[in-house]
Amino acid sequence: MAAPNLPFVSVDEFLDAEELSETKHMYCAGVVTAMAGGSFEHALLAMNLGGELREALRGRGCSVVGRDVLFQTGSKEMYTYPDLIVVCGPVQRMPGRRNVITNPVFLAEVLSPSAEAKDRGVKSHEYRLGPTLRQYALISQDRPMVEIHTRAENGQWWISEVIGLEADCSFSSLECSVPMAAMYEGVLDR
Repeated sequence: MAAPNLPFVSVDEFLDAEELSETKHMYCAGVVTAMAGGSFEHALLAMNLGGELREALRGRGCSVVGRDVLFQTGSKEMYTYPDLIVVCGPVQRMPGRRNVITNPVFLAEVLSPSAEAKDRGVKSHEYRLGPTLRQYALISQDRPMVEIHTRAENGQWWISEVIGLEADCSFSSLECSVPMAAMYEGVLDR
């Protein structure tokens, strides 16, 4: 069966429509796709991490926001709502678009069965193109495991894993650590 022929949508058309939409969408090179809703565990993981990071970064000029803000990736071909965004210093926005951030230093995505392939594939590639992004985390909601992608000084990306509730996630880009037990509090026992 042939794939449906989807109409090309410009960035401005997407952003204009997104400002009025009651649902969230992702834009990738002219193609718009609806973003699936997450589970309770998905939302709790993101909120737990956000709360821990907000506390750790208090007074350091960093802002922690959830998935209500679009991120314009480095190629400017993708606009998506990461589960968590951290910006340190002044927030830079796409000109004329208050809801589009262009300068995160840290992002996090909670993995779900419906979006894991995209989070590990095209989103991961696009995230790495962001010139200000120094680190992003992929968080499993099924077991205590976080995959941390870190940009080295030479521009190469390195992957490390943190496994187990007794471990701490060290986020070098933010100069802080988050206990896995705090991140997964209330998540795995449901």
